[in-house]
Amino acid sequence: DDELSQETITGTAADGNIEITVKYIPPQLPTNPTPGYEASAVNINEEYLEGVACEELSEMLVEAIRDGENKATARVGEKYKELEEDMKGIMGGLGGQ
Repeated sequence: DDELSQETITGTAADGNIEITVKYIPPQLPTNPTPGYEASAVNINEEYLEGVACEELSEMLVEAIRDGENKATARVGEKYKELEEDMKGIMGGLGGQ
């Protein structure tokens, strides 16, 4: 989880004109056993910002956050799959002795 929390994951929207950096927040056992995500940075293209309506900007920000969360969730799944494979290798090695 510590390794995942150090990774930078970027969600995008509006054809890349909006970028949201999302951080993985590991579970805080036992008080909060569920991991989470936090938007830690926002980058909006100035030209896009000058021409966009407030409602569309709001929608695109939400879309970029969701994109970042989806990418973070996928990355967490990949990491846990790697851990599972490592554990199988360790357990398989122990079982063969």
